[in-house]
Amino acid sequence: MTTTLERPATLVCACPGCHCTVQADSPFRNGTLLFCSDVCAKGHPNGEPCHAGCGCECHG
Repeated sequence: MTTTLERPATLVCACPGCHCTVQADSPFRNGTLLFCSDVCAKGHPNGEPCHAGCGCECHG
């Protein structure tokens, strides 16, 4: 008998301008939306980027 393990689906971060992917079980949530970081989930309150050097345009 063989068992196939399914990989969790990856989604795009719900933050506008962000290109990062998110696992379906992401700990960074705001309501039903999934985010790649706590900063994106909080809406970039201080204009900081989601990750250092990721190239996303979602900060500020």
